[in-house]
Amino acid sequence: MKGLDQYHQVTEIDVAFHGGTTVLNADAKKQLDDLAASVTGQTGYILELEAHSRAGGSVGIQTSQREAEQVERYLVSEHQIPVYRMHFVALGNAEVASTGDETSRPVRTSDVHVRLMANSLAASGATPPQGMASSTGADRP
Repeated sequence: MKGLDQYHQVTEIDVAFHGGTTVLNADAKKQLDDLAASVTGQTGYILELEAHSRAGGSVGIQTSQREAEQVERYLVSEHQIPVYRMHFVALGNAEVASTGDETSRPVRTSDVHVRLMANSLAASGATPPQGMASSTGADRP
């Protein structure tokens, strides 16, 4: 049975950071503005942020964390997207497995990969799954 934890990917974007900086440029802001416009007034979605940096070790992890925080801060402050709708992981320059095969690809750019994930059950305001309490706290018969 499909439940509230069953999400499917709607879209994805790559927000690039150039020149070793963790500042959002105009192109990055435009991408995030477009993404935010697509979720305005929507429910039942989350944003997965996967941050990568060209730098290695703890420096790379810290840099990718700052990049993810910049994206999150922008979406919260400029578009009022609730923080609880975003989840991020800072991966530094860890290689990422490619979709479809089990090979991995090296990190060549500093970026935050953002996936918009939706749950049609949650978005429709459907009743909770059998055996779960409703939002009022009362159990369903």
